Amino acid sequence: MHSLTLKVLSTNKHILSKSSFLKGLQCTKALYLYKYHYNWKDPVSTDDQIKFSNGNNVGILARQLFPDGIDASPKSHKDFKPSVALTKKLIKEGTDVIYEAAFNHNEVLAAMDILVKHNNKWKAYEVKSSTRISTVYIQDAALQYYIITQSGIELEDINIITINNQYVREDFLDIQKLFNINSVLKDVLEMQPLIHSKIIELKEVLNLPFIPIKEIGEQCFSPYKCNFMGNCWKHIPKDSVFELSGISREEQFALYNSGTKKIIDIQDIASLKHAQQVHIQSVKEQQAVINFEGLQHFFSTIKYPLYFMDFESSMPSIPSLSHTRPYENIPVQYSLHYKKSLKSKLIHYEYLAQAGGDPRKEFIENLLRDTECEGCILVYDKTFEIKILQSLAKLFPEFDEKIKNRISRIKDLMEPFEKKHYYIHEMKGSHSIKNILPAMVPELSYDKLKINSGALAMVAFHSLHQAQDLFHIAETREALLEYCKMDTYAMVKIFERLEEIITSNN
Repeated sequence: MHSLTLKVLSTNKHILSKSSFLKGLQCTKALYLYKYHYNWKDPVSTDDQIKFSNGNNVGILARQLFPDGIDASPKSHKDFKPSVALTKKLIKEGTDVIYEAAFNHNEVLAAMDILVKHNNKWKAYEVKSSTRISTVYIQDAALQYYIITQSGIELEDINIITINNQYVREDFLDIQKLFNINSVLKDVLEMQPLIHSKIIELKEVLNLPFIPIKEIGEQCFSPYKCNFMGNCWKHIPKDSVFELSGISREEQFALYNSGTKKIIDIQDIASLKHAQQVHIQSVKEQQAVINFEGLQHFFSTIKYPLYFMDFESSMPSIPSLSHTRPYENIPVQYSLHYKKSLKSKLIHYEYLAQAGGDPRKEFIENLLRDTECEGCILVYDKTFEIKILQSLAKLFPEFDEKIKNRISRIKDLMEPFEKKHYYIHEMKGSHSIKNILPAMVPELSYDKLKINSGALAMVAFHSLHQAQDLFHIAETREALLEYCKMDTYAMVKIFERLEEIITSNN
């Protein structure tokens, strides 16, 4: 049963905006919920918060490409009427550069990041914090173009400004090199008939007296994960086919739509890959599936003494350090747990950079000192740590040989889980350490930590750049150290659990 919705839409307000229009292109049900049941929305993820913050920062910086403009942003995003009125006034008065120029045509709102008049002709610029142009960005620009031109403004061109990820900062930030300006006029013009028809269609959807019926499907994830999945997916059972690892989303939906809702219902197991067969076996038997030969082979490559190592990084969209690119990982923190032998006591080392300045040399000097002893260095997903070490070796050639030595000693604790040498259904098809830990060492948890994810750690470290309150700074640094320490301690306990499993089989 779908609930009735009373719609009261003032003619002074817009019915559709860029965000709601794009939501409607993805899913009409999502559009309806977004407009009338906004409180059903899933909590905003930390990753989305970071993207939003990056987008705002990049958008403000891009204004320097067209300086001395007037900002027409609304004081409240719940009321764009003053912004629309100000934009009209600025255009009438002959203003050449307008930021957040707002237009409302036929109850559809468009707010263009930068509107520029040159030789009496207008050009529009939409700023994205991404490094590439996606189909969604073209759709976004096409709607903007439609509303602006229908409002009586002739646009000579419309552009999408993106981050140039090939740009390497020197001593000073070069705005002209940081950004790429890409005309999308041709694509936008081709899309105008679609924009016109979709506006009509989506307005009709919003006039329905009930929530549209829409089954879950691949649109829930494309082009973005929908933020109403908590509502639409609440009927999906535990151990559903959507948790089955190693198969495409298309294959998962094919199983679901054929009536196979749960993993235990899958019949044609022989045609599946080894990873899926292990997953299904663990769900059916409700216990771990262990490949002792595979585990023993992995352990044959591991020799004490052992280091358990984890890095945390900052990844700014706008490079603040010399010789760095946009979105380059800048190492700011590490945790090391050291164990000389099987029975030895754990020793912990850690490093956390001070906010501001360049931490890279201090980071690698401390790390090399703390890993001087011989022994394997265990990490979880070695690609990340190795890439950072390689970049530091290029930046500081005086440490090249020592860094190469550390890289040669790295072993990946993710390997036995990725290869399904050990799998238990509580891992839910994932070999992320955040899934592995509660499945293997349930007494340990990230849940009680103030910072419990890499994304939150990144946000917290960035917050220290502007922080003035000494208590807040100390508290945040302590939370960062505890989080990174948990990552390596979790590796220690997982490794010890695997050791126990091997020993019990001998």
